[in-house]
Amino acid sequence: LMDATVEAFNDGESKIQLIESVRNVHVYVIQSTCPPVNDNLLELFLLVRCLRRASASSITAIIPYFGYARQDRKMVARVPISASDVAIMLEKAGIDRLLAVDLHCG
Repeated sequence: LMDATVEAFNDGESKIQLIESVRNVHVYVIQSTCPPVNDNLLELFLLVRCLRRASASSITAIIPYFGYARQDRKMVARVPISASDVAIMLEKAGIDRLLAVDLHCG
């Protein structure tokens, strides 16, 4: 485990700071995207970007609950495949590997 602070400004914006160096370290991030899904997803995104900018060697995200997993295919026309879009966003953020515990619970 490493030290990091995750706080919120008065307007709700996330503020993340790594306390320890992660340069050339293999990092594992455990972050659920349970409700509030969008807030937790953005927090994960910002943390991964922070780790990438701090020169982490690799980043593995462990996500016990993967928000948007129910939207994994098009049921009607003109809708996004949100599970795929979230995965693409996390990949572009800098995650090397993602471990989801249960994609379709409930």
